[in-house]
Amino acid sequence: MDATYNLKQDHVIIRRVRDIAQRCSDKLYANENIPFEDIEIISVIIEEFVDRFHHGKEEKAYFPQTKDKDGFGEDIRKFLIEHELGRRIALMLLRETKAWRRGVDSREPVARFLKSYAVFITDHTGKEDRFFDLIEKKRSISSREDEMLLKHYAACKDQVGGNARIDQMMKLIDYLYTREWMKTSPE
Repeated sequence: MDATYNLKQDHVIIRRVRDIAQRCSDKLYANENIPFEDIEIISVIIEEFVDRFHHGKEEKAYFPQTKDKDGFGEDIRKFLIEHELGRRIALMLLRETKAWRRGVDSREPVARFLKSYAVFITDHTGKEDRFFDLIEKKRSISSREDEMLLKHYAACKDQVGGNARIDQMMKLIDYLYTREWMKTSPE
């Protein structure tokens, strides 16, 4: 089932985002300096890749296709609630990042929301991966449905700027991984 595997592969990338958010939070709590632009990049990746692209695929295609199968409706309802939680954390992070840009000392709230987002990703992707494993085990999605889901995913990709924008998001994640603050442990 390529559609399910596709979402699980997104989770691998999203866990990299989690690692970046957690390390950034740790450094901020240790009173170390992080380039402000790097924090803004994290916020953009969360909004565009995690929420608009990945959660978009789940919410617009995968979940509607699976909610009435094998009693999965309640699981999907909970995932949608968790997506909203993630959006709210991301919005609070963005609000505090903008305030910091304007000169308000928002180090602690930015660190807190980065840490909260990292915890959210760990918990949420773990639950969804177990759900996806169950979908695969029960063969809940037919070959025809799988093909249809992959077409929906292509439409979701187009809605966020196509391959070029997704490639740019991957390069930004790689860029953040190479930053000096990402390589060293907080003191």
